[in-house]
Amino acid sequence: MKCYSCFWVGLLLSVMCVANGCGRGGFPVVLVSGEVLYNGQTVERALVSFVPQFAEGRGASAMTDSNGKFVLVTQGAAQNGAMPGEYKILVTKFIEVDKSGKEVVRQPKEYKPGDTTPEIQYPQKNLLPEKYSQKDTTNLIVTVGKKKNYFKLELTD
Repeated sequence: MKCYSCFWVGLLLSVMCVANGCGRGGFPVVLVSGEVLYNGQTVERALVSFVPQFAEGRGASAMTDSNGKFVLVTQGAAQNGAMPGEYKILVTKFIEVDKSGKEVVRQPKEYKPGDTTPEIQYPQKNLLPEKYSQKDTTNLIVTVGKKKNYFKLELTD
């Protein structure tokens, strides 16, 4: 008799979990993709962040590929995309630089068990105009609609 009750409690909890969106995100997102251009040139490896301007909104972000293209991801969502609504967009592209200001390109480090040698830390430099890195100064504002969205983000000096 005891196992019979456990079955019904388990079934009830499973139904409640599915009804409330457990395992599926629990909030709606739509596909959002686009591209980033700076002075007409594609921007590779830029961080694109959508900052919601509405209550209950969740931020979404992506890294651009070698062609400057991106597809947003919202943490906790069951699929790629962003929630419908208005967003301010932040775009940054940081590199590490040495003392002379030249870019530092790191080589992959081979993992060795027990190696506790810290990696050298270098200062970072944003290669894009500062105005696009702050929500108070960015002029990039978009509205994500309820269907598939594509945004061409054209940055200038």
